[in-house]
Amino acid sequence: MRWFLAAFILLLAANTAAAQVDDPAVSVVNVIPIPTIPSGVSNSVIDHNGRLFIFDVTFENTMILTTEGVYRFARSAKTRVTVIESDGTTKRDGQYNGSFQIAGVGRYAVYAIVNDYGFSMAASQTPVPITIVRRLVALGPVFPTLPSLDVPLQADVKVSAVGDDGTPDSIAFVDVTPSPIILNPTEAGAPVPAIPTRLRTVRMFQSDGKSFTPLTPSPIPIP
Repeated sequence: MRWFLAAFILLLAANTAAAQVDDPAVSVVNVIPIPTIPSGVSNSVIDHNGRLFIFDVTFENTMILTTEGVYRFARSAKTRVTVIESDGTTKRDGQYNGSFQIAGVGRYAVYAIVNDYGFSMAASQTPVPITIVRRLVALGPVFPTLPSLDVPLQADVKVSAVGDDGTPDSIAFVDVTPSPIILNPTEAGAPVPAIPTRLRTVRMFQSDGKSFTPLTPSPIPIP
């Protein structure tokens, strides 16, 4: 029970890494690795050819002691992908940076969104601001190589159901509707500030599991 509680607190603290280490003015005096803690996140899917894909995610946590005398946490994810062929005996696997989220199953590949984030230490021992990378990867004929596309942070990914043999898989990036913005109250008679707007677009692609081909030369605007 104590180990579970400690692990829960550690993961909760690690989730706030973006707000805690993204400060180039803070120097680091010590970096303390923490043993990898299995996240318990695992998922699996069977593709059109009967192959089983298993995704196991683990998180690596690092504790940082800053010159302020404060301990902070940073967290990165890795995913091991295990593929069992339809014959039930052949197995292949690979390990990749980031956490994998299944986006859909096409005729030629299983498609997953990879969220990768973390920080690195500069030579001056100053933490470099956290970066977030979001990619769509195809797990298909060229596995363990993963063809990929960059996915906008605000986009929802759609994958076509299995189509006719010979027809490439269809994929769309659809910008989600922005969340409502709550503005600060204004004094009586003061002009109401304009609500910021963001252009929403759609981008479409085709894939044979080995590469992605854009169908839209430029993003298509939508209301």
